[in-house]
Amino acid sequence: MVAVYIVSELIVESYRNSTVNTILDDIGKKYKIDTTKDHLIKDIPVEEIKFKYRTYSECVRMLYRSVGLSETKI
Repeated sequence: MVAVYIVSELIVESYRNSTVNTILDDIGKKYKIDTTKDHLIKDIPVEEIKFKYRTYSECVRMLYRSVGLSETKI
């Protein structure tokens, strides 16, 4: 029996005085992730956010919550 494990790369980044789309673009470039589906039509400023060993989906969820977007948008 062979077990296959898929380990996604964890994101460790911090941002100050940025925007949601700029942060997503930066994560996309650094971690080779297509972030276009998570971009907002109207970009929203982010004062500060830190991701410490988070998956990409956790980062998106935290980022959206930090700017007041509801769970239904996520």
